[in-house]
Amino acid sequence: MSENYQPILLNKITDDVVIEILNAVIPVFKELKIEYFVVGAFARDAELLAKGYTNPPARKTRDLDLAVMLSSEKEFNDLKEKLTELPGFEVHNTEPIKLIYDNRYELDLLPFGEIENEKGEVKLKAKRTFTLDMPGFTEVYDSTNTIETDQGYELKVCSLPGVVLLKLIAWDDRPERTKDIQDIEYIIRNLYMLEIEEIATKEGDILDLIESGDNYTEVMTARYIGRKIGEVLKDADELLARVQKLLNANIQNTDNSPMGKIMSFDTMEESVQIIHQLYLGIQDKTA
Repeated sequence: MSENYQPILLNKITDDVVIEILNAVIPVFKELKIEYFVVGAFARDAELLAKGYTNPPARKTRDLDLAVMLSSEKEFNDLKEKLTELPGFEVHNTEPIKLIYDNRYELDLLPFGEIENEKGEVKLKAKRTFTLDMPGFTEVYDSTNTIETDQGYELKVCSLPGVVLLKLIAWDDRPERTKDIQDIEYIIRNLYMLEIEEIATKEGDILDLIESGDNYTEVMTARYIGRKIGEVLKDADELLARVQKLLNANIQNTDNSPMGKIMSFDTMEESVQIIHQLYLGIQDKTA
């Protein structure tokens, strides 16, 4: 289990059926020696809970997204075949990355690693060629954390800065997905007190860089998360440029920041300040 993490009760963040899915699929990953990590809202909630956050999520997640490190499409298909041999699992009619459990729960298998082509794409042959753009997954893999669960196994989970990075990329691809930015704001609003010791001891200069004022802790947290993202992207020039361009575009015009408009801070100026600190934090580690 990662340092300073607490064992978690999975039923605090999800329901019994999702726990059933995890209990079924994790032994298969171990048997096939496939590396994986949890992403999305489940990862966000599991990470916060393991760090000591006690408030339950607004809703328990029923979708499960697992990034799986694979070398080839054959390995991906072998994994799917093994999983669909388990009771309750079946393939999705049109999306080759999806499995359906109990006729209603979705499990997304997000392949990354050597299976990607030189453009960072994964092409899967189904009824038609299915192409996935997978930027960021390989980069965040090294910053994943391991959380002990009440089910008796260790769960590999995307770090919170990694969640923020992947959600920035997802929103850049699909700006209509406002929930990605809302999830980023949720992390920024709640992470400070859980990471206050690390911020004070390892990133203490942030305390001197940020002036006191409205949203003081959120502003510091955004700078801290930006630095963690910068560490992840320091050797990924193309993806770094993409994320910097995205954030920079959202701090140029305070009144017309698409990202700022989605956030729920009292004013646009406050929202743009948060985005700016994310940008500056990345710069701190990469400039």
